[in-house]
Amino acid sequence: MEVTNEQTEETPRLTVADLGVAAWACSELYNYMLEGYDQEDYGELSKEQMEEAMHKLRASFVKFDSLAEVLAKSYEG
Repeated sequence: MEVTNEQTEETPRLTVADLGVAAWACSELYNYMLEGYDQEDYGELSKEQMEEAMHKLRASFVKFDSLAEVLAKSYEG
């Protein structure tokens, strides 16, 4: 998979902006789940399943965000 810094509309390849959107989406979903967790509303999940899902989302956010940051810096210089 090739990563590019071109505009999303101009290329079917993965862009740095796509990685930023993925990080943002993970963050938003994590925050939404955190609200439910704080209210002890786990939906159809157990508390442990909710915690595991939130942990995975946070890890995914860190990965996407870090990758986007590194790639953006490589395109700057």
